[in-house]
Amino acid sequence: MTRHSMITGKLALFFLALLGAVQAASAKECLLSHATYREPRSGAVMQFRPLHNEPAALTAEVFSLTVPKTDIRLPADITWTNGRNSFPLGTIRHTCTDDDREAGLEDGSGLCRIWIGQVYALTGGGAEQLNSREATPAPKGLLLPDFGAAFTEFADFAKANRNGSAWDAFTLAGCSDE
Repeated sequence: MTRHSMITGKLALFFLALLGAVQAASAKECLLSHATYREPRSGAVMQFRPLHNEPAALTAEVFSLTVPKTDIRLPADITWTNGRNSFPLGTIRHTCTDDDREAGLEDGSGLCRIWIGQVYALTGGGAEQLNSREATPAPKGLLLPDFGAAFTEFADFAKANRNGSAWDAFTLAGCSDE
């Protein structure tokens, strides 16, 4: 074996090892607490963030929802109901108007609900109950039943997105390192 072929062989092994390390790093799964999801029809974006001293003991995940064509970011969370058959209950809120208060949409947070409902994980095999573990891997998508109808009726969305519409499904769009 010549000196040149030994160096070439060592370089090949080095690059294979480097490629393996890059693939392992990119294969690292994204946690739901760091995931970004996008609703394709409206362009609404859900940005999850890690939980740090949230007041509600049953709150599993917190996120904000960006209203397309505005600077509005709506606070939202996913909490787990009490009991033997608990399930994830998502809530998206906004600053209350007098009409919202009269309609009874104000909740204990001092804000009013735009949407409230069960949240499902969309996997390759369909919709499943979202996992309650703290370090939940981000599913490929999230299903928020009736979100689309409620969101398109939200005044700030309707004003900024004339004739806009939304679906109930969000797809994984990214993962933050924060």
